Amino acid sequence: MSKRIYIETYGCALNKADSAIMKTLLLEKGYEIVEKPEEADVIILNTCIVRHDTEVRMLKRIEELGKLGRMLIVAGCMAKALPAKVRKVYPRVSLVTPQAVYRVVEAVESLQPTVLHSEVKDYAILPRVVDGVIASIPVAEGCLDKCSFCIVKIARPHLKSVPIEKVIEAVKEVLKKGAREIEITAQDLSVYGYDIYGKYALPELFNAILEIEGDYMIRLGQLNPRYIINYLDELIEVLKNPKVYKHLHIPVQSGDNRVLKLMNRGYSVEDFIEIVSEVRRKIEGIHIATDIIVGHPGEDEEAFAASVKLIAEYGIDRVHIARYSPRPFTKSSLMPQIPDPIKKIRSSHIEKVYEEVALKINRDYIGARAFTWITEMDVVRGRAIGRLFNYRPVVLDIGSTALGKKALIEIIDATFYDLRGRVLELVN
Repeated sequence: MSKRIYIETYGCALNKADSAIMKTLLLEKGYEIVEKPEEADVIILNTCIVRHDTEVRMLKRIEELGKLGRMLIVAGCMAKALPAKVRKVYPRVSLVTPQAVYRVVEAVESLQPTVLHSEVKDYAILPRVVDGVIASIPVAEGCLDKCSFCIVKIARPHLKSVPIEKVIEAVKEVLKKGAREIEITAQDLSVYGYDIYGKYALPELFNAILEIEGDYMIRLGQLNPRYIINYLDELIEVLKNPKVYKHLHIPVQSGDNRVLKLMNRGYSVEDFIEIVSEVRRKIEGIHIATDIIVGHPGEDEEAFAASVKLIAEYGIDRVHIARYSPRPFTKSSLMPQIPDPIKKIRSSHIEKVYEEVALKINRDYIGARAFTWITEMDVVRGRAIGRLFNYRPVVLDIGSTALGKKALIEIIDATFYDLRGRVLELVN
């Protein structure tokens, strides 16, 4: 009887894609993937350490899972950046760094705790698994930046892109397995291909993917404004394709240029505004998401007010707000810190402003009729999640038999986070 494997994943889309790679490799070797850690012979915890509270949560989870007495493998950013902290909590752990996820079978079959960290030169394996009707394809790890606040740079230090032909193979495979939504993801998708082609090759990648026949939608992962401004016209042409969600995730991090300089982000607030304005001018209804870090060292009241103004004045559709958290081995952690109570007050204020902006935008959809892909199920509540053309989520009271189908719906209500709708007709 083969070993049963449980995989638990935290963090970004790239981490989720790495888990999909590990799952693909383990299934190919005949291992069984189970849904609960208590059912497993081997537990794999794919970790995130982007914030201090996340790190604390990871260490607590390692301790909890260790008490089950199973073989424990810690993968992800914590395995690379903070291995000593992991071993302090659970000495008998095996470590698999992000660069070694392709060697997960070796870790599972090891008779003793092991450390796998060597890089793979040939990215021959991409995920071939589909979560319901959604597949995530990681096309690059690492980035070209040195942001002052980021510990992920330590875990994923170098840009390593997957050749276009290998991405195409993976997309074709998941489509055969029933995928209807494909997320093309990376640590920073905007610099895809620069390491292997000597240019920003993202438009070329998407044009190649979109030549694949089939009934599916593509979603772009996060894009650094520093780079996409160099090929914005080509990116807009990609977004115009009916198979691409009209959605961009462009992390601005701060609405103040002085703070952006302290963060070493390499672009200005004006660059971000130019991108948003140009995209909105050429693509009607596009959904813009961004990230804001509140309380980074050097953020005074004026700088914070600039971030609030940016969200309100430009009506950003979705804002991921995070309080700055000092991370070890980063430049920002060595700067004079803003007290936690101030960060808490600021984050509460900006979240309230964002929710007001988002609710106003979403309420404009009430009464509209639209087609939506039904891509996810909330099993607990017995509801489905559909996505409009711009990736805006719609909660629908319909059963799991509708998963993967397209529906004509009517929007009947809205929150700041999502829309609520009723199905008028299932199209396929």
